[in-house]
Amino acid sequence: MKKFSLSLIGGVIIGLFLSFLLMDYEDIRYDIQGLGGIESRTIREMDFDFVFNASFIIVGISILIFVIWTVVEKKSDEKFLSKK
Repeated sequence: MKKFSLSLIGGVIIGLFLSFLLMDYEDIRYDIQGLGGIESRTIREMDFDFVFNASFIIVGISILIFVIWTVVEKKSDEKFLSKK
């Protein structure tokens, strides 16, 4: 459980960093001008393409960290067992 949660946290941190670094996050913003007595408003939305792609990067990096961690544990166990 510890390995899973730490790989997930590491995946989120590294994945978000890489997503903001490599992909172009565009803040979607548009203005609604005063129509029929309504004051002008600015509407802000999230870039859902960015969120969707960033989630795939986060999941992929989390799985990669988990697999590497498992392989390293097995290799260290094999070395420990072979020295006896």
